[in-house]
Amino acid sequence: MIDNNTLTSQKFEKKVHRLGKATILTGIILSLLVPVLLWIIHGVFPPMKQLLLGIGTVSSFMIPLSIAEILAFYPILGSSGIYMAYTTGNIANLKLPSAAIGMEVANVKPSTKEGEVISTIAMAGSVIVSEIILVVGVILLVPISHKLNNPLLKPAFEQILPALFGALGAYYILKEWKLAIVPLTIGIIFSAFNLQTAISVPICVLCSIIAAKFLYKKGKIKA
Repeated sequence: MIDNNTLTSQKFEKKVHRLGKATILTGIILSLLVPVLLWIIHGVFPPMKQLLLGIGTVSSFMIPLSIAEILAFYPILGSSGIYMAYTTGNIANLKLPSAAIGMEVANVKPSTKEGEVISTIAMAGSVIVSEIILVVGVILLVPISHKLNNPLLKPAFEQILPALFGALGAYYILKEWKLAIVPLTIGIIFSAFNLQTAISVPICVLCSIIAAKFLYKKGKIKA
């Protein structure tokens, strides 16, 4: 016998995957529509050799990175969150923190149905807010855009991403600093020896999981 909760959960999963696949497919089609229209209407098309070379180069980096991201993000985002995150983008710097903070505020755990629902609601809110801010920001920045190109401001803009990820990283590091030792060490080594390759992120993720499991078994951290 299947209880009502299990049946509801199964229906929810089926709807999520049906809508998620349709949304992802629609996004892919719309993304490819622009270059296809440029090719059909204006005859703009890159040489086939360079096109295939570019696709191969990007794929060699993005395929292992995407696999590592999905494996690392799924416990927090869940099925619906994964579809939403990869449709709207800005996963590591917006969707993931929104989901994590939402679950913390609601006092629910990752890898649970409650956690998935809360993370989805939190990410949906972040999408709406970010879109509003983008529209308002574009409208307000247009009159002063020429001033923002001033060479004096260039060093400041170069520090936006480090400042953003530093602030996000500090929040999680302070929660459990022992978990940050291994990934930070590996990241520093990669940067010091200029070893940033397509497998950098998968290696960091794998080593972080192994280190976390080791610390948990030794009783150094709690679940």
